[in-house]
Amino acid sequence: MIKISKGLDLPISGSPSLDISDEPKVSSVALLSNDYVGMKPTMFFKEGDHVNCGEKIFEDKKNKGVFYCAPGSGLIKAVNRGDKRKFISIEIDLDNEEEFIEFNDQENFINLLQETGLWNSFRTRPFNRTPAISDIPKGIFINCCDTNPLSVDPYEIIKYDQDLFDLGLEILVKKFECDIYVNYQNDKFEKNNKSVTYTQFSGPHPAGLSSTHISQLCPVNLNKIVWTIGYQDIISIGHLMQYKTLRTSKIIAIGGPSVYEPSLIRTRIAGNIDEITAGKINPNSRIISGSVLHGHQSDGVMNYLGIYDNQISAIPDEVNEIFMNWLMPGKNLHSKLNVFISSFFKT
Repeated sequence: MIKISKGLDLPISGSPSLDISDEPKVSSVALLSNDYVGMKPTMFFKEGDHVNCGEKIFEDKKNKGVFYCAPGSGLIKAVNRGDKRKFISIEIDLDNEEEFIEFNDQENFINLLQETGLWNSFRTRPFNRTPAISDIPKGIFINCCDTNPLSVDPYEIIKYDQDLFDLGLEILVKKFECDIYVNYQNDKFEKNNKSVTYTQFSGPHPAGLSSTHISQLCPVNLNKIVWTIGYQDIISIGHLMQYKTLRTSKIIAIGGPSVYEPSLIRTRIAGNIDEITAGKINPNSRIISGSVLHGHQSDGVMNYLGIYDNQISAIPDEVNEIFMNWLMPGKNLHSKLNVFISSFFKT
């Protein structure tokens, strides 16, 4: 076990329970530009066109052969752009009965990942970008840790899809000749593949970040590049190999002070957050796709679950203005630098 001593766990109320809520009905999904660093799309469809789940909807101009596929079947509602026509998001209104593309040719694994858009699950370090198809990594890091505020231990999610996770990991080991590292935090984590390196991490945030794992196990530089991939994406690869279609749902956490009953929920990948959280959150709240540290605010054309986000956070959208607050003793205030009296009452 590698113990990380330096870090900070923010004391935010509303940690999710491990109960799983029913899957909410979602009528629209979207792909967001924030999820793809440096990507510039070449569109294959326009507003009003119909797409099937798994159909390629655009390609990265800067990284040929890297495709992005529809996370659902339906009509393209909008292709949203910002200043200088910068791509922001593409929204899809889902069909009542969705149509899925079947990917039966599974012999060429790299080509299969291209065709399904799952190649984008990989991220390079340094730079955090989708690798080129021809790139060869020095290692692949599979992150099964999460120390973000209001997150849950990934093991509590993986255990519901353990077979698919093991299948995805097995395929990855067979198709890539580099070292593969699986990093986890729960003592109960199942280590079912003898060909990978398992490492347990513990400690405060950022003990759960891939960057922390890489710096400890395989430091990178401009000439030594590794890839990272999340545990949810390993499950998606296993689902693809098992069922020959894209996975459309996953288990995430909903937590925060504004959530009525913080819990896990099985929900639509890339789904509309207003529909996912309907009836679960105080109206006067700021809803964040992802963690309060790294997520994006959910509103307008960005009101969708990020493709890599494993949680939704909700915090009060208000400012508590206390006169001369900085002079108060702060019995109930948090401070990393021990400037409040609360530092003497740590439990």
